[in-house]
Amino acid sequence: MDNKETIARNDVSDEEIVISGIAGRFPNSDNMNQLRENLFNKIDLVRADHDRWGKEHPEFSRRMGTVNKAEKFDADFFGLTFEQAHTLSGEARLLLEHSYEAIIDAGINPKQLQGKNTALIIGTSLIESQERLMYKDIQVKKDIYIYI
Repeated sequence: MDNKETIARNDVSDEEIVISGIAGRFPNSDNMNQLRENLFNKIDLVRADHDRWGKEHPEFSRRMGTVNKAEKFDADFFGLTFEQAHTLSGEARLLLEHSYEAIIDAGINPKQLQGKNTALIIGTSLIESQERLMYKDIQVKKDIYIYI
């Protein structure tokens, strides 16, 4: 390889192992099974009766999907104190919960993974309205602006 030293790893077997599980929380669906059932039954998962955006933000859609029980979190289960749990964002708390659920979904006891070389692959997205809200000047009330 052009005089470059190659490193051989003796601790890696020739077998590749992939154990996959999936978890998630979706609008009006607490898990993947509920999402599947809602989709198969053609249930409308978005609604207009939310208080996320005030009427002073007409640029945002009035209909949106909301996640059930997003404020619920079992800090003791994850070995966190009340203070630690409340320093985490809601997204971080959901990420902990769903990471654990994905491991369970893969048929693995999470305690068996302690001390093992394990990866958890996570996908996330940011929608356009969130980006506008987070990265551009927005008017919150008349004549009061937030600059981000």
